[in-house]
Amino acid sequence: MKELTKEHKDVDLEYFDLSDLKIKDCMGCFYCKKNEGCAIKEDMTMLYHKIQHAEALVIGSPVYFGAETALTKAFLDPMYTMLNFGSGPGIYTSKIKGTKKAIIVFTCGNGKGNDLYTNLKDRMYSAYGLLGFSEVHPYIIPGVRPTIDILELEKSHKVLQECHVTLGEE
Repeated sequence: MKELTKEHKDVDLEYFDLSDLKIKDCMGCFYCKKNEGCAIKEDMTMLYHKIQHAEALVIGSPVYFGAETALTKAFLDPMYTMLNFGSGPGIYTSKIKGTKKAIIVFTCGNGKGNDLYTNLKDRMYSAYGLLGFSEVHPYIIPGVRPTIDILELEKSHKVLQECHVTLGEE
């Protein structure tokens, strides 16, 4: 992820490693539907503010057993606080203001990851679209191994190029 953002020296970038943050599971208490913010006061509170003021959110995660890591899912679930109840059951409006882009990059060891994990990409389109991101760009970089430099994979270069275009670099 740092490789994706390193050329953007003229923009204000912040990098967070989810494993360094304290993020608790959503309790489903609906505090956030009656109040501003979440009842759970932990690191997501700071991230809600940063996401609200950011132009783009870039997330990276390996794929384990066909899904994003538990940490990545733990980041997504409490973002429920960024939704208001809409006009009926299952209908929500976003608290996210303005035009925001979400880029989600997944890596996996399986060389056929793009074909195998389309459901993961579809879930990201749905989830981040529901949250109010105007553009959602999920990518899968297949064939990643601990013994391979990810930047040597052809798919990595294509994804990096597309991400730079999305972020307005090229």
